[in-house]
Order: sequence, then structure tokens, then C-alpha cells
Amino acid sequence: MKDIWVQRYREHCRVPETDNVDVLTGFNANIDVLYDVDKLELELEEVEPENLDTISNINDLKALLKYAMDNSVNEEASLDSLDYSFSEGEETVGGQAGIMANYLSGIGNSVIFYTPFLSQELADLINVNVLFPTVEDEFILKNVRDASNTDRTKKNMIFEFDSDKTGRVIGSDSIKGFGPYFRKSIVDEFEEMDENLDRILLSGFHDIEGNKEAKLEKSRKQLDQIETPVHMEYVNTDKERAEKIIKKILPKIDSIGLDEEEAKQVNNIVRSEEIKGELTTGEAFDLAKNLIEKHDLSRCQVHTYKFHLTVVEDEYPVDTEKIRDAMLFGEISAIKSAEKGGIAGRNDFKDLDMENKHVKRLDMLEDFGNFFEIENFARNGTGKVEDYRVAAIPTIIHEDPERVVGLGDIISSGTFVGEVMKNP
Repeated sequence: MKDIWVQRYREHCRVPETDNVDVLTGFNANIDVLYDVDKLELELEEVEPENLDTISNINDLKALLKYAMDNSVNEEASLDSLDYSFSEGEETVGGQAGIMANYLSGIGNSVIFYTPFLSQELADLINVNVLFPTVEDEFILKNVRDASNTDRTKKNMIFEFDSDKTGRVIGSDSIKGFGPYFRKSIVDEFEEMDENLDRILLSGFHDIEGNKEAKLEKSRKQLDQIETPVHMEYVNTDKERAEKIIKKILPKIDSIGLDEEEAKQVNNIVRSEEIKGELTTGEAFDLAKNLIEKHDLSRCQVHTYKFHLTVVEDEYPVDTEKIRDAMLFGEISAIKSAEKGGIAGRNDFKDLDMENKHVKRLDMLEDFGNFFEIENFARNGTGKVEDYRVAAIPTIIHEDPERVVGLGDIISSGTFVGEVMKNP
């Protein structure tokens, strides 16, 4: 049956036809400085593994790296200070909104990108075709390269390592005053922009500092004014922030994207049953059902190392097969980016070479289909459970990726926007 899925993937590896899809991404963007842990010679055997929230010195970094490597997990910690010299790292766009803007514009969509703080250094790394909303004498969509509004740049340090899954530790910088919302001048003109958008993808709520309650309340009020379908790409954060985000933001959006660890965190907050160990398709479905029923979402996507699962309300205005095909395209986009070592563009979708790649086992899909008595679910990846439609695919594993940062953002945005593209 794996051959069926390989063939299905190959059929959807083609130059995308966007059919003039108009997209907005916000709010978090930064510069990622990428380091290969194997090349840094950090002598990790000198420290004990420890899961830390803040990196204050080189020993903190070593301890967190060892913890992440021992447990095959991704971790993020605040970068307080790090008085240590590394060899020069590779600079690239980071932050969910920045990555999604570059990816979605690179495959041919019309993209507006917004972040409250746009330095020239950051703007120069955003795709030249991307627009940025500004108000000077009047509201205008300017080329992002001509729209810088600050000299402050957030720079994260990304330490990548070999793992059974994607492996990285992020040392996260911050910009004082950041808020995941539009400036008032933009809000006053948003209605016109909103009318011409097909999809909105937002993230950065986890970056709030200071008066978290007030900032999220401001975000909530702005979301209330938006008519375009809104997707939030969730990012793990501390429990206090997570609870506030779930309470204030989730009821005002339409869709959410979660990786395995993010799904576990959200689940452990919104449901009484804690998930320990490997996330199953059944647990992912139960979480999605909970978010749709109790938090007024219409769509939930969970992407893991073994499977991707999207659950939608029955009245969701996209066919289940179309959702599945968009998921295939999102996964192909991630694989092409992993292979390239940078974000995949239109020219990267001509074919799918399976060398150094394989389709993950189908047991998760088989178990789900058997439990809910969905005929041929593992073969087709589509079905219905109660009042919900479900689409699922097995993942492709790249055995020697050149890039791991941002692949989840590419998967989620490629899927959500792919649902309204002509042929994702």
C-alpha cells in the first residue's frame, strides 16, 4: 500500500497553479542564525541534561542541547546572554510569519506580510515579491524591501542536530514592545484589505511579554473584525501564556496547526486526559474534536513525524479529497525544502525523487480506520467520524535533510492555502 501513497505523492509533485490566491501572514519574523551542533565541538559529555527556559551561559546551552538530543525533542529557551564565540552561522528568515511569507510567495501566491518591527536587515531577507501594509499620507501596500520601520532586529540562534525526528534547540531573542497585532493605522484601513484576501495565517502570540493579558485582548478585538478565514500556527510556550492564548485567541480563529509536542501541550490544557508517549491518530482526532466543539474552530491540523491529520466540521467549505491533496502538497513542500536546504520554490516541484526518502509506516492510519470502521481509510486517507470529516496522510521521511527549521510552518501553510489553490 505504500506504493499507492508514493504514487499519490508523485502525482501532486508539480508546479503549483495558485489561481491568484491572496494571502496575509503575521506577526512574528526574525533572522535565524543556523548552527550545526556536530561542527561546534561543544563537548556535551561534560554536562548533565536539563530542560531550561533560559540560556544564560554556554553551560546552559550544553545542558539544554543534551536534554533535547537525549529525548529526541525540539526545545526553545529565552536567550538571556551567551558570552561565547561560535563559528559564523548561516542567516535566514525565521519566525512563522516570515517563513510562511517567503514560502507562499515563492510558490506563486500574492502575499502581504505584516510584523510590527521591520528592520531593513530583516526586510532584505523577505521575498522581493511580498507586500507590506503602511500608512503614510494614505494606506498603501509597499514592497517589503522599501517598508522598514525600525533598526531593531530580532535574531534567534538555531542549533540543529541529528535525530530520529527533526532536532533543534532555539535560543530565542526578543524585541521589547512586540505585540501580535496590527498598529492602529493599519486597523483603520483593514476592511479594504480583508475584502481582497483568501487566507490569513498568523503566529507570534507566544512571543508576548509585559502585560500579556492586555496584548492578547488587543489581538482578540482585532480578530473579531476579520472576515477572511484565519489560521493560527501554534508554538509551544509556558503554561501561563498557553492558557491565555487558548482562552482569548482560539475562539476568534478558524483553524489551528500543531506539531506533535504542541498538540500534547494544548491537549493537556484543554482536556482532562493527559497524553504521554507517542501521539496516536486517535488522540489527535480527540483533541481536534475538542477544539472544534469547545473553542469554536472549524478546522484543526496535526502534523507529526509519522502522520498528518486534518479534522474539519462537516460544513467546512472544502472537499475532504481536496484537503488530503493539499496535505500532500504541504508535505512535498517540506520535503523539497529539507532537500534543498532552503525554502522550496516553484522550480523545485518538477518531480519527486525517492532516493534517501521513504513513506512512514501506515499502521497509524490503519488503526484509525479499523477503530472507527472507515473502509479503506489507510488507502484513501479520507473518511467521516460522527459529524466531522477527516483527512490523513503518511509522512515522507527524508533520511539526510539539509534543513529542519520551519518545516512545520511550510506543511501547515502549504496545506491551508493549498485548499484554495487550483492544483496544489
